[in-house]
Amino acid sequence: MILYDMSNEEYHLSDAISSTAVKTVSQKSLAHWRFSQRKHVHAFDLGTAVHSLVLEPHLTDAVRCGPETRRGNEWKEMHASAIADGAVLLTESDYQVAVEMSQSVRSNAAAAKLLGGELVCEASVFSKDPATGLDLRCRPDGWRKDIDALIDLKTTVDASPSGFAKQVANFGYHIQDAFYRHVMAQEGFDIDRFAFIAVEKEPPYAVGVYELDWRSLDEGVLAMRDALERIKGAKETGRYGTGYGDLQTIQIPMWAFRFTENG
Repeated sequence: MILYDMSNEEYHLSDAISSTAVKTVSQKSLAHWRFSQRKHVHAFDLGTAVHSLVLEPHLTDAVRCGPETRRGNEWKEMHASAIADGAVLLTESDYQVAVEMSQSVRSNAAAAKLLGGELVCEASVFSKDPATGLDLRCRPDGWRKDIDALIDLKTTVDASPSGFAKQVANFGYHIQDAFYRHVMAQEGFDIDRFAFIAVEKEPPYAVGVYELDWRSLDEGVLAMRDALERIKGAKETGRYGTGYGDLQTIQIPMWAFRFTENG
């Protein structure tokens, strides 16, 4: 099932398994995922604003410029109005940063090419995993239906090839890639490409556009399948452990050894 007009808030109320759940189970534990579900944080921040300005620039009221400080009645009133309208309110300085970041993305030739064509932004996709029977969901930033490609916009501290590769590993973006392709495939859409657009949060707001190689993709698929099986098992048994086990002997990192030759 694909819904094109579901709000972000409605989407996140769903109990279907998301890529965040799969990444958390894969990189942390079932316990971390279970308790993370209790958190509810409004994502009215710089990253959300950049997404709106880059992917849906025609929605001019989606990102609003507030006063320079978050203190005082003016901010409170504008913030309440923004929340009611589903908009993002930024301080004056953060707003300028968001605008400059979005302009940097749009001025990058590779990014601009990906953001053209038959682009669908933030469609909500729901499917069922045939192997586990779990309900799944994803909400791609961008879906180029004409070239069977998904686009994911990431704000980062380092958009260089080596820097962003580390971010992919640290935050499980390769698992997200595999999961999104999987959810889309269950609905009859085979995704040929998954492109990441990375934009730095500091001047000069450098932009990198990347796809993962086959080894990274294979790793993501295996990690995703393992996490889904673990989630299925936890739902059946009601056991959401950390996997840390019993009493263990550990060693400090090698860089911490200063007075002995070998750790």
